[in-house]
Amino acid sequence: MLEFSKLQISDIGRLRPFIRSGNTRVCNNTVGSIFMWRDYFSTEYAIWGDSVIFKVKARHDDIDTMFSIPLGGDYISGTDKVNEYCHGHNIPVVYYALTENDLEPLRSIYSSHELFSDDDWGDYVYNASDLITLAGRKYSGKRNHINQFKKDNPDYSFEEITSANFAEVRDFYDELSRDLVFTSKTASEDHDKTLEVLSNYEAYAPLGGLLRTRGSVVAFSAGDIIGDMLFVHIEKADTLFRGAYQVINNEFAKHFASDGILFINREEDEGDLGLRFSKNSYHPVEITRKYIFIVL
Repeated sequence: MLEFSKLQISDIGRLRPFIRSGNTRVCNNTVGSIFMWRDYFSTEYAIWGDSVIFKVKARHDDIDTMFSIPLGGDYISGTDKVNEYCHGHNIPVVYYALTENDLEPLRSIYSSHELFSDDDWGDYVYNASDLITLAGRKYSGKRNHINQFKKDNPDYSFEEITSANFAEVRDFYDELSRDLVFTSKTASEDHDKTLEVLSNYEAYAPLGGLLRTRGSVVAFSAGDIIGDMLFVHIEKADTLFRGAYQVINNEFAKHFASDGILFINREEDEGDLGLRFSKNSYHPVEITRKYIFIVL
């Protein structure tokens, strides 16, 4: 039977190969998302053969526990082990964060099931080339903000975040968030785990970039690549610098969305109307719908 262990930062190196081999299309199955939200979802993991399976506490109605699809090796064997575990613990079999493509193999395994989805969970996916070039009238507003930032800050630079400068990024975010008031549990958790990433940067080992002007950091972003998709997990900027968000977005895409990267995933809006407006303003090619799969 599967044996689950509490997920810790120290597990990143061990689990990263399983996660990346899953060739996921959703942010939920990336190193950044899994580890940054592990406390919020009380995440545990079990390794079975060449697969890792995650178990989380559900935040949906009467469901208490949910499982990821097996990431890595034998899909069928992995689901068999989930069945065995759930039967042994007298709990329903429930999978989370499934795309349309994930549903087909599960339907072949479980003939009787129920699906649940929510608009707040959708991942915003963009053509990488769109966010790199910002070409056409639909991006004229973004280009205007970028041009204003460059005019106001002619000495600006974009740098990769490394062991030599991540302390500066951490100090910048400490100052930026000093007076923030969090109106939701998810906003507070996002803040805490952003600090955690910056304090454990070498363990997380994300792709990171910072924006600097007048010698100081004014924005940064961090993410990961799986397959042909660049995932953006963190993006923070000082809004006193007009256009800083647009510039870090564009520079991060230009720097990391190369060598076969076709898409950029900027994750969910979680029902935040401000985030929803911002993410839609970059004209996604898809808002990937995700499902909970409940076996009946």
